[in-house]
Amino acid sequence: MSAFIDALSHWRFLDSGPGTAVYNMAVDEAVTDEVRSGSVPPTIRVYSWSPPAVSLGYAQILHEEIDPEKCAMYGIDVIRRQTGGRTVLHGCELTYSVIAPEGHPAIGNSAYETYRRVSESLQTALEEVGVPVELAEAPDSTPEGSAGACFSYAARFELVVSGKKIAGSAQRRARGAVLQHGSILLGPDHKRLPLLLPNRRHAERAELAAMLNDRTIDVSEILGRSVAPEEMTPLVRHGFESGLEVSFIDQPLTAQEEIAVARLSTGKYGHHEWNSKTRPFHVAR
Repeated sequence: MSAFIDALSHWRFLDSGPGTAVYNMAVDEAVTDEVRSGSVPPTIRVYSWSPPAVSLGYAQILHEEIDPEKCAMYGIDVIRRQTGGRTVLHGCELTYSVIAPEGHPAIGNSAYETYRRVSESLQTALEEVGVPVELAEAPDSTPEGSAGACFSYAARFELVVSGKKIAGSAQRRARGAVLQHGSILLGPDHKRLPLLLPNRRHAERAELAAMLNDRTIDVSEILGRSVAPEEMTPLVRHGFESGLEVSFIDQPLTAQEEIAVARLSTGKYGHHEWNSKTRPFHVAR
């Protein structure tokens, strides 16, 4: 067991700053693998997206969800996540990742318990900046007519303000490790998603635009001022310290993680086949 892990309560906090879609997803997977092996401690990571990007859920089919040519025209990257869920346009937001061994006492023993504890931590962060946020009590099933966008409805334990979604999450539990990552909306960039729908879904654009306008809200809209990721980062850190009852060490990626990020960037997330095929492929590890 690595010297990183002094006790169950000691976690790593990793502020990655802005990164490309390929880099961001490669880091999340590399860190998950190292946490799984016990080489690094459980990790909270925060990051943003430069340039903006659309991320697809693992099982989604690219050409059914968005038009890659339109994404290129607007300077928007396209990436497939290793987590499930629906399409997200990442722009003006702070993204977080919670990566821990499955069953770790800080995150609980079930998917819903992890969602709840993470959301309560983010709730603390948002309340500190002045956002009156609540945990959604929506049904577990996806409502009809949600048009395939993550932010078109709020699932159980996701964060809402006056019924409007302000943060969304996706989770993957595999081979003894949990990865949950999600977006805290700081501005309205996510509402541009209807512009990226394929032409054959033209009739859905107005519906999706109306749903995103009616069912989502962002921090800057609530506070009446611009809020940057750098302002939210220390609040998110404090929220997780309090909500998960852990203490943080600041530690960059290890050399092994950097090697894995480079490999995943070229061999998986940067590979056209991973992002575009109807069924994602698996690369050799």
